[in-house]
Amino acid sequence: MIATIKAEWRKNRLRPAFLVSSGLLAALTALAYGAQWYQATHPGTGRGNAVVSILTLYPDQFVNNVIGVGFPIGAAFAIVLGALFAGSEYQWGTLKTLLTQHHGRLTTWIGRVVVFEFWMAILTAVLFAAAAVASVIVAGFQGHAISWPAPVDIAKAVGTIWLIFSVNGALGMALGTLFKTSAAALGVGLVYVLALQIIAVRFIDSFNNGAYKWIGDLFDGQNAQALIQSFTSPAFGPSAAPSIGPERAVLVLAAYLAVFLVAAATLIRQRDVT
Repeated sequence: MIATIKAEWRKNRLRPAFLVSSGLLAALTALAYGAQWYQATHPGTGRGNAVVSILTLYPDQFVNNVIGVGFPIGAAFAIVLGALFAGSEYQWGTLKTLLTQHHGRLTTWIGRVVVFEFWMAILTAVLFAAAAVASVIVAGFQGHAISWPAPVDIAKAVGTIWLIFSVNGALGMALGTLFKTSAAALGVGLVYVLALQIIAVRFIDSFNNGAYKWIGDLFDGQNAQALIQSFTSPAFGPSAAPSIGPERAVLVLAAYLAVFLVAAATLIRQRDVT
């Protein structure tokens, strides 16, 4: 197992998809902070004259400010990486070579999952590091004292984003394994996250005056959104309480993660790898 993990890490540590995604995520975070800072210091420039409070951009609020990246933007990143990570091995014909290196299919798969989850942790760290640096820069420009959220709040937020990235990345890997190609997995995965989960859930919630809202609450996207919304602060103004509790959201997302990984492992074990 250890040898498999080491081999997968050597193969993927400099993979362009992961490196580019990390850079893009950091750049988008910096861009978002820059745009919000401009809107906060130039009232009336936002869409619909929306007002951005400068208080939300200081270091003590960076966790609550950046946590919203987890879904759907972060989810889309994770699905793309998962689909490329799993599907490209079939397209390149390298999976057959992997399975001839004295390791079984499940051992190889577990090693690949461990490396992928480590990359999801790296993406999470990049996201929060970029937000922390951007918030310090804003505080410096405004001459504001630098203070940080409680360590436990940072840890909870990091765990939340890592879980959301992991679930959607596992979906991408499962689709890549199912279709044996990255392109189809990318298309289906992004449609699922950006279209089905948003459009279908809204339709279900509005049907019969919300009588079937419990069905929409079973989607992983709804639980990810509810978990994100559990991070609140007076600096962001009043917000409605999510209909799904954070404990339930964590359990549902963990169940989705397990289902996606087990489904992919079953496909790898039972099907021809060509």
